[in-house]
Amino acid sequence: MSDPAEDAIERRRSILVVEDELFIGLELKACLEDAGFLVLGPAGSVRDALRLISTQRPDAALLDVNLGRENVIPVAERLNLLDVPYVIASAADAAELARYGALAGARNIGKPSDLKVLVNSILALTA
Repeated sequence: MSDPAEDAIERRRSILVVEDELFIGLELKACLEDAGFLVLGPAGSVRDALRLISTQRPDAALLDVNLGRENVIPVAERLNLLDVPYVIASAADAAELARYGALAGARNIGKPSDLKVLVNSILALTA
C-alpha cells in the first residue's frame, strides 16, 4: 500500500487556494507545497480565482467563504461544474454555510485551520 503523501508528491496535484487574507494565504500555500502539492494562488478575490481556474483546472481547492465584501459562491459553482472537489476553511458555522447550495456537502475544516487536518483533507480529495 502506498503512502498518500508520497503519492501527492509523485503526481504533483494542483490545489487552488482562495483566501483574501494574504498572510493566511501564504501560510496555506507553504503548508500545501511542503506536502508536495502545486499551489495555484492564493487568490484573494472571486475574479482572481476564476481567472486561475480558466487557465488551469485544479485537482482540488481550499476555499475561504468570505472574501472581503464578496463570498466565494461563484468559485464554488464553477468548481462544481468542473467536478473539482474542495474543502472550506471558514469560521462560519454550519447554519450559515447551509444557506449556500453551492457549498452543500463540502467539508469545513474551520478557521483557524489545523494544518495537519488541512493536508489530510486535501489528500483525501486527491486520492
